[in-house]
Amino acid sequence: MTTLGQLYGFASSAAQFAVEHIDKLKSADNLLANKCGLLLEQAVAGWGMGSETALLVIGIGQHLLGNPLTAGVVMTPGVNAVVVTCAALGAIHYGWKAMSDEDREMLVTAVGSAFAVGAELIRSIASFAYDKLKALMSAENMAELRKLVADVAGAFGTRLSEITRKLSDRIVERSSYAIATAGGAASAAWARVPALRRKDGS
Repeated sequence: MTTLGQLYGFASSAAQFAVEHIDKLKSADNLLANKCGLLLEQAVAGWGMGSETALLVIGIGQHLLGNPLTAGVVMTPGVNAVVVTCAALGAIHYGWKAMSDEDREMLVTAVGSAFAVGAELIRSIASFAYDKLKALMSAENMAELRKLVADVAGAFGTRLSEITRKLSDRIVERSSYAIATAGGAASAAWARVPALRRKDGS
């Protein structure tokens, strides 16, 4: 939980941040963000554990993006936290079922350690987020989400193909770009994380 606090910049009340963050997603001038906010709201309602359930969902996605959930991971100032959350949820959609059993268990262990929760809860919430996101999103939403996943993962030094496990993504990456993970390059990658499109298309 502390690691998400460092990433998103909340110092004390994780529960209060989660409530405000969900509201920000739901009120954003972007349908993708609205649907991500709805997903987090439904996760909170479905488990009865309070608003911090939303942070657990985000944490699962963050780890898939390449965030080790350890101290010291921060966003470059000016990066929209709503974009980063949408990408985290997208990473669950593209990565959770694509993972090998071994990699999935490593993720469960890392998230469980960071949030002090059990493995079955993590698996259940990840499966819920995967299924719900698939039901909520249109094809246009998914195309936008896939781009966000690639851009935000790149800021963590992760390639999209490492999340999707798809050969087609690996081929595209080899032919078009390489992601550097050195500190300066990581800062530049954060600078490339896009803003969300407005509902009017701008």
